[in-house]
Amino acid sequence: MALVALVTMSAAWSGAAAAAAPARPFLWQCEQIHLDQAKDACYLRLLLEDINRSGSPATELPRIDRLAKAAGTALYGRCHLLMHTVGREWAAEHHLTIEQLQNVEPRSNDPGCSAGFGMGLVMYLGPKIISTGGKSVIPECNALPTRYRQFTCVHSLGHALMRGYHESLFLAVQACARLGARYAPDCEQGAFHDYWVSLRGADDTMSPMEVVRSPRKLCAQYSRWAVQCWYRYFIEQSPGPIVQSVRDLTSLCSGLAGVQRIGCIAGAAKADIDDPVAQTRLCAALHMANDALACLRGVANQVYAGAPKKQLALFRECARMPAGARGGCDSWFGRTFNVVTNGTFLAQGCPYVARVDRAACKAGARLWRAPLVTFS
Repeated sequence: MALVALVTMSAAWSGAAAAAAPARPFLWQCEQIHLDQAKDACYLRLLLEDINRSGSPATELPRIDRLAKAAGTALYGRCHLLMHTVGREWAAEHHLTIEQLQNVEPRSNDPGCSAGFGMGLVMYLGPKIISTGGKSVIPECNALPTRYRQFTCVHSLGHALMRGYHESLFLAVQACARLGARYAPDCEQGAFHDYWVSLRGADDTMSPMEVVRSPRKLCAQYSRWAVQCWYRYFIEQSPGPIVQSVRDLTSLCSGLAGVQRIGCIAGAAKADIDDPVAQTRLCAALHMANDALACLRGVANQVYAGAPKKQLALFRECARMPAGARGGCDSWFGRTFNVVTNGTFLAQGCPYVARVDRAACKAGARLWRAPLVTFS
């Protein structure tokens, strides 16, 4: 009897211990690996297996976003870029066509895993779309159900054109330009983004035949698109600049004027930490209104998607802006928050900001379908 009781107690204790053990985070196996390259390889393999097992990227990617955020590991921070590769590999395995794109695009506005996977899908289509210069993808982008996903699709098209034209920036930029005023600016941003990535051979890119490493030189050559040219430059440097003060920001852009300075300030601000409040306060510390407004283009306020209280609170930071910039701050946040809420912020957000900010917020929100030029 004593032996039976002991076994019973042991079994009960084991069951209680198992019940009390914390659940392991999503893809915990990869987090145990300390070498970054090996860790990423593990994530790539398991993420692709998960998506294939689900049978539906459109619904599985939003789930992965939630799990990656809840894990509290390095995964979510790496997820967007990892999903570029996963998206391309999934598309290759399943022989994705342009016509199938909207059926497999993630049903999410999340800028992390979902946006990265969607971009990977469009990148894969690069060689298939150059016969039309990308025009064949525009109807598929427009058919996506949210403005943020439409923007991401057009941005991805710039990446895809670069891949399709074997990293020829000139050909990709010209193809984007032929898409017309509604799509060209956001497509151009994707093309220049891919160019800066390709200089370090990341994200499965190949080196351009003609390499210009200086943004001051390259963005002067493409002055019409100087803002897009500069926007991703600093963040794609390894190591990138440390931007923690107004002095850091302005020293990177000294001697520049006009659209060159706007693009440089926006890109340098983007290289700051992705804390929208801290970024906005850095912008507010700039003395010139034009610099402050350019800086706001680098604020990562898209991370407040699904957080209406944080969205409204960010408008309070506009009161800190230098003279002449408060209205522009309200307008930019109204516009971009209307994008991430798919048009609802105009009626459900702007009326609840401070009275002095409402008109500019609404004016910006009404521009939500126009090209963003810089965002995300």
